[in-house]
Amino acid sequence: MILRETSFDRFIFTCTGCDHVWDVDYDVQHVEDGHGHERDYFFRDQLHCPDPTGLGQTVCTDCGRSAVIAHVSSRQASSAIPGKAPEDPGEMPAPVRSTIPVLAGSL
Repeated sequence: MILRETSFDRFIFTCTGCDHVWDVDYDVQHVEDGHGHERDYFFRDQLHCPDPTGLGQTVCTDCGRSAVIAHVSSRQASSAIPGKAPEDPGEMPAPVRSTIPVLAGSL
């Protein structure tokens, strides 16, 4: 596994049930398995979490519905950082504290 890039992504979420809008920041590790397959690992507060764009993965903070639309509103990337990447495709990388500056207005 090869760590290609780390990024700091801000996602904007919109609930299709109550129209509530909020944002959340994630540290993301972009990894390649050496066979052309890529995978992203998401971390929030240094804890691994599911891909926030996955169906039903994000719940509205107001009404609790999972009918939420997510998109990246801003992204700051840096080249891969040195460190041990996972050896097998099922292994998750260790969280890495981003050295990318925090975006203004982050929650």
